[in-house]
Amino acid sequence: MYNFDMKKIILLSLLLIGIGNATTYQITHLKRGSSVNVREVPEVRSRTVVGRIPAYATGINIRHCRYNRQGQEWCYISYPKGGSHLEGWISRRFLTPMRGSSTSKQHIQNFLQNYYMADEENFLDKLQVFYKFPMQQYLWKRNVSFLQLRSQKVRFYKKWNRRKYRMTYLKILKRRSNYIDVQATVRWKFEGHGETLEGKDIQKLRLIPTGNSFKVLAMKNLSHYVKPKPKILDEENLTTGDTDILTTTLSEEHETSLESSDTVVDGYYIQVGSFFKEINPAYLNKISRLGYPYIIQKVVKPLRGITIRRVLIGPFKTLASAMNSLDEVRAKVNKSAYIQTLKQ
Repeated sequence: MYNFDMKKIILLSLLLIGIGNATTYQITHLKRGSSVNVREVPEVRSRTVVGRIPAYATGINIRHCRYNRQGQEWCYISYPKGGSHLEGWISRRFLTPMRGSSTSKQHIQNFLQNYYMADEENFLDKLQVFYKFPMQQYLWKRNVSFLQLRSQKVRFYKKWNRRKYRMTYLKILKRRSNYIDVQATVRWKFEGHGETLEGKDIQKLRLIPTGNSFKVLAMKNLSHYVKPKPKILDEENLTTGDTDILTTTLSEEHETSLESSDTVVDGYYIQVGSFFKEINPAYLNKISRLGYPYIIQKVVKPLRGITIRRVLIGPFKTLASAMNSLDEVRAKVNKSAYIQTLKQ
């Protein structure tokens, strides 16, 4: 009887240890947008910071805890960050067991922040951590396999060897027992081979819950905006009436009213110019000779008392078709041309 009772006690102890180790934590006592330092040693010292954990962080694992010489409790933690793990010491007062469901908005935000952060790294060997294959959709492609996605990422990473993403908005669109649809706004900046490109995407993602995390089953762009480059047309492409060329930014939209001299059809367009004055017919004929349709939009700036005329090539039904034409348009019409989405 004694041996039987001792075995039960030992088994119960092992079970409780397993439950304790399985507990994951989130950050507490931090203001939104702030972060806590992760340190090499369990003390606040200069030059001991090995990384930072944001206030929204979840899924933190505690390896062990101890008291330092000042009597403060510190814990050695492991936190998945991007495509790797951040390990080190943080004060125990910043950690609390995860509250609510593992599919909470905060947990989704933490996953997506790491998902986009991983794309800043050369993450090719660990793509399966974030994706569910075969993917239902990846941007404009369907039924994407692991090898297809990896091949696409290789080309993209070679072209843009420095990448920066920042998710600025998250909305849960639909919850089902086996998936969650979300909408995310992501600002990005790419650098490579002496070029820089930056803009903003609004994306819809379908997430599959897997344990305490998720996998991306499908993703598509609802909107794709590329910030205009601070350049104008070459002098050989300009005539007397076209010298006042202007580009506008998103920050100016609050003072803008828009009307079109042509019928706007939903789709993707390539913006090739913005003009203060009437557009030279020779400029429009050049676009027509290339075989592209175009529309002209009038942008009224009431606070400034000006009207700008935008020339947009399109519409293109898919982002892929617009991207296929962008290089030719930049080479033959305007080096600063960029893609944008229009709706009625």
